[in-house]
Amino acid sequence: MRIAAVDVGSNSIHMVVVEADPMGGQHVLAREKVMVRLARGEARSGEIGPEAFRAGIEALTQMAKIIQGFACETIMACGTAALRNAKNAQAFVMEAEELGIPIQVISGEEEARLIHQAVSHAIPFPLDPVTLVDIGGGSTEMTWVQGGRVAASTSLPWGLQRLADAAQTSNPPTAFDLKRLRKMIRRILRKARRDLPTILPLPSLILGTSGTLEDLARGAAAGQAFTADQLRAFTLKLWRADTQERVDRLGVDPKRAEVLHVGAIWALSLMEWLGAPPLRHLPVGLREGMIWEALKHGGAAIPPLADRRRASIEQLATRLDPDPGHSRQVVRLADELFLALQPYFELGDPERQWLACAARLHDIGFSVSEKSHHKHGEYLIRNATLPGFWPEEVDLLAQVVRFHRGKPPHHAKHEAFRALAPWHRQVVRKLAAILRGADALDRRRRQSVRGLRVEVDEEGLRVVLDAVGDVEPEMEAFLDKGALLGTLLDRRVEVTVG
Repeated sequence: MRIAAVDVGSNSIHMVVVEADPMGGQHVLAREKVMVRLARGEARSGEIGPEAFRAGIEALTQMAKIIQGFACETIMACGTAALRNAKNAQAFVMEAEELGIPIQVISGEEEARLIHQAVSHAIPFPLDPVTLVDIGGGSTEMTWVQGGRVAASTSLPWGLQRLADAAQTSNPPTAFDLKRLRKMIRRILRKARRDLPTILPLPSLILGTSGTLEDLARGAAAGQAFTADQLRAFTLKLWRADTQERVDRLGVDPKRAEVLHVGAIWALSLMEWLGAPPLRHLPVGLREGMIWEALKHGGAAIPPLADRRRASIEQLATRLDPDPGHSRQVVRLADELFLALQPYFELGDPERQWLACAARLHDIGFSVSEKSHHKHGEYLIRNATLPGFWPEEVDLLAQVVRFHRGKPPHHAKHEAFRALAPWHRQVVRKLAAILRGADALDRRRRQSVRGLRVEVDEEGLRVVLDAVGDVEPEMEAFLDKGALLGTLLDRRVEVTVG
């Protein structure tokens, strides 16, 4: 079986083609990497720039030819932060589809899961705590592992290119640039700490899996594992040089020389945040995780056909949902909220589909009893036959339905929620928060809210409704049930009628 995996990252596009035998053995047939910097300038413009757009499509064109030449049975392609956030991401995805490369935009949590999968097949995890760190162009994924078991995971919406765009340092950078960047990073990490368990093991080792960390390892320790002190010394050299000197004198890749000094400060800050253990770079990443994911499911690139999944959900809803008009309204409003909040929650295509499924099923528990119908809904989904869904997806859908009302999910208080993998716990919290808000906006089941738009700034989340008639009860319900949105986004929630 020949499998091609394409990682459409915010900095680079990677491809690997492998031949896999029935026992899981792999022989690499081809590797390609092209740095196109899709995320460059995206923080300011909100779009992939024309030059990066064309460079990305040209890179995929060449990769498509290689994939076709090897006659691959399975083609997997995942898009990360740049495609999660860019306004013109859909245009890029459509052009890639025409080339024969169907890109699925994935969440930061899914990135972390697949990277962990790649690392776990590359090396045996030590018994001592370790943390996996992947610094991409638009996001950074971190996973804590202790005794071989995942303890926690998070995706930070800050990567090398996004930080560099936000920092806007001089060339060469100044002491003021450094002070401003350090302050920004402290704020990012303070917020990140709030989203993690109270007690986390301090790692004895960091395992790094990105091109940025590979370049830093090369500069700090000739490609070997490096300490915080070694990185600090190399970082000082980067900050004392301009872009050209980094290339000529320090041997930095010309395509990364403009921003690597920012990446060095980010990596050093993460090392210090984790207690300053040494960092070892591994030459694996998202694409290897994608290969193992396909092999885990018998070579399937994605779960079974979307039509089959939709039919499973609709069959269950038709049998048990007492008010399909309300549920379909909640599906629509939840999707509008999802799309508006996608850049802030770093979610992807699978999460959008899961949310639609959970919204359609969120009230099936009424078929058992109105009281605690969210808990009855969880039970019904867990025990239903849902062809087309992997078992872990069924568990995730059940938890989103469980927490569409009542107390928010908490890993210490809710056993089934705690049983989910850490990256799926993060997804459940985000999707449940969106579903709560959408459900509140049809509190009286009158479908009075025709649409909405969302405005987000540093202080608040403002939802502006397009509504018919009096929607004061729906607005009050949104402020109540939307509290979890405010907590996750660290912003004050407001709702008005436009």
